Amino acid sequence: MSSDRARWLLLAIAALVLVGHSLAYDFVTDDAYISFVYSRNLAEHGELSFNLGQPVEGYTSFLWTVILGLGMVAGIPPEWSSRVLATVCAVLTLLVVFRLVERALGRKTPWATVPPLLLAASSGFACWTSGGLETQLFTLLVVVAIDGVVDAVQHPGAIRRAGIALAFAAMTRPEGLLVAGVLGIVHLTSIVQILRAERRMPSIRNELLAIACFLALWAPWFAWRYWYYGHLWPNTYYVKAAGRWSDPKFGLEMYRLGAHYLWVWLTQTRLLYALPLALLGMVVGRARTPRFVLAMSCLLLAAAYLPYVVTVGGDFMGLHRFIMPMFVVAAITVTLGLEFLSSLAGNPARLGPIVASVLVGAFVYPQAQLTRESLRFGNFANDRGIDTPAFLIVYTQDRAAIGKAMAPCFAPDDFSIVGGAGAQPYYGRMRAIDVFGLVSERIAHEEPRIRARAGHTKFGSDSLLASYDPTFVFSCYQIHATPAQPRLPCAGFWLGRGYEQVTMRIPGMRQQGEYYTFLAKKARAFQCPGRVP
Repeated sequence: MSSDRARWLLLAIAALVLVGHSLAYDFVTDDAYISFVYSRNLAEHGELSFNLGQPVEGYTSFLWTVILGLGMVAGIPPEWSSRVLATVCAVLTLLVVFRLVERALGRKTPWATVPPLLLAASSGFACWTSGGLETQLFTLLVVVAIDGVVDAVQHPGAIRRAGIALAFAAMTRPEGLLVAGVLGIVHLTSIVQILRAERRMPSIRNELLAIACFLALWAPWFAWRYWYYGHLWPNTYYVKAAGRWSDPKFGLEMYRLGAHYLWVWLTQTRLLYALPLALLGMVVGRARTPRFVLAMSCLLLAAAYLPYVVTVGGDFMGLHRFIMPMFVVAAITVTLGLEFLSSLAGNPARLGPIVASVLVGAFVYPQAQLTRESLRFGNFANDRGIDTPAFLIVYTQDRAAIGKAMAPCFAPDDFSIVGGAGAQPYYGRMRAIDVFGLVSERIAHEEPRIRARAGHTKFGSDSLLASYDPTFVFSCYQIHATPAQPRLPCAGFWLGRGYEQVTMRIPGMRQQGEYYTFLAKKARAFQCPGRVP
């Protein structure tokens, strides 16, 4: 088989492996359902809000949320469309990475299939090809932007493609602005190199058009969201990264947790052992070549992105969806480093396939083990606040079961306080806020940060929650295996204010049992099939 056909065959294998690997996870995480609520309200009522008439920006994935909302208008449930779209985005990422590496190496080569094969075998990349989140859309847009910057070395007009991709990336995740700044510096460096080498100022027409494309897409959206929600940043920013600490030691602990998050990434992906190759791939390349620009893009993105992740304490979801673009950076730079070393050998055409096969093979086995262990039922313990996929799956399934069971029993004027703002409110069609403040402007802006855990630094006080006059308090609850009603330790405040404990049997819950005890107003006289007398 010719090398040209072999590279396309290997790319197709990578795509098939990725699809199969992601189907091993095949889940939607609870946080995805937060966006689904916004998407549904957009589709059904024309409002990007969690509670109708109360615009609070409790999501950070505008473009993803709108796309899913358009799907709902067409009758496509987001539980399905999110997984299909994420899979399409992930497969397209493999294709763009393949072309990007060939562009950098300046030739058609099977080496370009190594990063896609590594990504397809990666547990983290496969897990968050599932999950229902915007992760793979954002990663695709970042890779398309990098490709545009690299291609601009030989085709200056390609920088316009980067400007468009970066605008969409910034509308998909707030980190898109960080990526835009980094890639802007990379391209500016290329312009300076031309100026120094040729002693002339190159035309910047394409750069101005790229900036115009970016601003034409991003600026109207940013102005609209500021007008609509009333704040410069999403409500999630004020929950996760703003406000005073109740104890200064928590701030330092967040840095420790962020560093631990990166350490787990390095060890689980085995990148720790391949760092010399990755570093070599970041520094080898002749100036003013596509390879040099790709290496610089990867180096500066890592230098900016990874410290940023540390400052916010990492993430609470396992397998590192928060730094998915870094998976691509790692796969590319390790490949570039290994390709360079093999080129120094006497017969690189013969040695290259051998060392590439060894690299991929050495990566596949531990990732298969990681996938198996991350999905093992009962593997629910968190690692310093990082939840396993097994826990995320069963947690979401149980909350979905609660929401579905109780949906027929809610009245239009009921209002709830919940813990997770995802599957339970989505399936229950509940008006609600969450105790962590993602969809509560008051918690986000008024409460201090009281604990060090990514995404969960704030917690609504009882007095603040009571000011909402909730019908149900689902944030004070217990799931148990027998019908005997436990006394909830958090119930004291509410029991003295006209609330009672209610226990329901929810068939299908798997983690702790099928009985669910929570708080409801006595005056509501709540009745629902499955309530335990």
